[in-house]
Amino acid sequence: MSEPKGPVAGFEATEEAVYRESIRTLDEQAKVLDGLRNRAGALVAVSSLVTAFLGGQALNRSGAVMQVGGRTVTEIHLDAIAWTAIGLFCVVLLANLLIVAPWRNWVFTHNPHQLISVHLDPGPPSTVSELHRSLSYWNGVHYKANGNKLRILSALFATACTLLAVETVMWLWLLARS
Repeated sequence: MSEPKGPVAGFEATEEAVYRESIRTLDEQAKVLDGLRNRAGALVAVSSLVTAFLGGQALNRSGAVMQVGGRTVTEIHLDAIAWTAIGLFCVVLLANLLIVAPWRNWVFTHNPHQLISVHLDPGPPSTVSELHRSLSYWNGVHYKANGNKLRILSALFATACTLLAVETVMWLWLLARS
């Protein structure tokens, strides 16, 4: 069988290019999601270090040392700034947990059983051109749905970064005051 020539060959080449590009966009989205989740994990580590180090230092300096039963005890006084910093730490953790948690309905691939039932089983098999067109269309649908979720997760990450910066400033302010 000879290769198609003329406008048909150009049309099939265009469909093939569209199909390959639709696959590439989903692959890129999967990489963006992985990167976002990796950065969220790193942000949890940084937030924990900031809270443990700066928060610990600030709280130790704000406490009163007393003797109780022959032991030295530090009574820590938490003011509104300390409670706010602790609250921000909790919100940063929660936001990052939402980012790394598995969300339903991410679609980066197609179910082979569905492909068989749609393109092979009901009758004559779909042509390669029809298959490329169908997969490109559904890749676009999935790209849009995934993109909406990625925008939400990216906004959560940006919010968590901002809140960590505010928390850090609050701990430093407490340290400077004591």
